[in-house]
Amino acid sequence: MRSVAHFSYHESILRHLCARGNQVHVLFDKRTSRHYPYDSVRKFLVKESGAAADWLIRRNDLWRRPLFAAREVLSYANYLTRNEGSDYYVKRWEGYLPWPVRVAARFPPAKGFLAREGTQSRLRRFEEYVVPDKAICESLKNHRPDIVVASPINMRFSEEVEYIKAAKALGIPTAVPVLSWDNLTTKGVFHVIPDLTLAWNHTQFESAKEIHRVPPDKIVVTGAPFFDKWFDSPVAGERESFCRQAGLPPERPFVAYLGSSMNIARDETWLVRELSACLKRHANPSIKGMNILVRPHPANAFIYERLEGENIQVYPKKGALPDTESSMRDFYNTLRYCVATVGINTTGMIDAVIADKPCVTIMTDQYRSTQALTAHFQCLLDADVLEIAKSSSECVDILKRLCGGGDSKGHLRRKFVADFIRPRGLQRPAGAVAAEAIEFAGQGKSACQINSLLTNLN
Repeated sequence: MRSVAHFSYHESILRHLCARGNQVHVLFDKRTSRHYPYDSVRKFLVKESGAAADWLIRRNDLWRRPLFAAREVLSYANYLTRNEGSDYYVKRWEGYLPWPVRVAARFPPAKGFLAREGTQSRLRRFEEYVVPDKAICESLKNHRPDIVVASPINMRFSEEVEYIKAAKALGIPTAVPVLSWDNLTTKGVFHVIPDLTLAWNHTQFESAKEIHRVPPDKIVVTGAPFFDKWFDSPVAGERESFCRQAGLPPERPFVAYLGSSMNIARDETWLVRELSACLKRHANPSIKGMNILVRPHPANAFIYERLEGENIQVYPKKGALPDTESSMRDFYNTLRYCVATVGINTTGMIDAVIADKPCVTIMTDQYRSTQALTAHFQCLLDADVLEIAKSSSECVDILKRLCGGGDSKGHLRRKFVADFIRPRGLQRPAGAVAAEAIEFAGQGKSACQINSLLTNLN
């Protein structure tokens, strides 16, 4: 894995692999992991006797710099050829380029050259020409794994892709589980094609095929292991106890504002303040007395440090992934007891949909490039599971309707969960499906065979 921070994304897969009697050796990149707590991994290792963890080996030969630079250039070039309407991610990846290419990319002729299929083909051939790292190959020879699984392999300067490259050279089966709902559309491309790509759903199947050039006969749809936690019947706390813990008056209704990452909204506190003012001005006493519980994105929590208001409460103060028992319980209680959720564009919206809680997105011109024009957010719009407001005042009007029983999207939310989160069946954990697929791949079975076996196991 790229880092310890990604452990919770794949914990369900690891848990099911261990439950099926497999020995699992997890490797993290030490440098990328240094700012993240190791507690969740440590607890998992204590519980699962079949699991072990260590740090991965970084490529450190003469090929490293030109190879990693070529990968960033190819990912940037891929963005130039897509038909998406937003240039936000093009500009973001431009900042990752080696400085001579970054300077050249400011001029249309250079962009045109990079967008050519011939240019991208040469970059792919360069990847094929460079041999895998010797130290990684030796490590794999010593461990003799039945299969090497790596994720996400397509972020900036991904180290874990080197293990897929080395395993393929050694004839060891390889698999890549998709990390998140936006990982195939907002990050880099796959520079080495694994034997098996584990997509969440048909939408990701198409993205893997069209954007990352993964052959369809090397893709298996498993569902979304990251969200398995919500199907394990979390235990709710008492509403009054939760409200007091979060700093909310228990007698008043509240709306949960789900913060977005810095990439989506660098500072959205203005929107929270605007929403707060609209609530306080409302003529309806129940709406006027409604509170806002702000749940910051853990990677963008610092913007809320000075956010104050008589009807605003930030909890947890530094944000939190639902990756521990306590943090998951807090998030579950937030979704259970709020009137609705509000936000711009965040994974928390999917959490809300799974919890069958109405979700309002405030779509403003300021965030158009990271909302309506992004492929992953378009999935939610196409499924029609979101209430759409063009302003904070419109959002308040929607909240009033929802408080009056005007929620008409429940069946659409349930359909989205069945199609996007658990296409193999609502009662079938996606982590278990992925674990079965990994086992089959380790036995040398093709994706076509695996698809057939998984279907028969339904």
